[in-house]
Amino acid sequence: MGTMVYIVNVEAAIYKDNQWLIIRRSEKEEHAPGILSLVGGKVETDSVMPNILEETIKREIMEEVGITVTNHINYLE
Repeated sequence: MGTMVYIVNVEAAIYKDNQWLIIRRSEKEEHAPGILSLVGGKVETDSVMPNILEETIKREIMEEVGITVTNHINYLE
């Protein structure tokens, strides 16, 4: 039996001053080009740390929209 491979994605629902932050994916994206989306991305497979999901979403928010996350991150169910 082969090795199982998982791709882990994270997304952030960013809300401030009664507004939600929604982005439009690049037309060059392989998956879902040009659609509206939450900010997010893939967990890097070479990273191993206890708070990998939080660090990944902070990195993705900075890369995609230039916002530094300084507040606590809440999980939604």
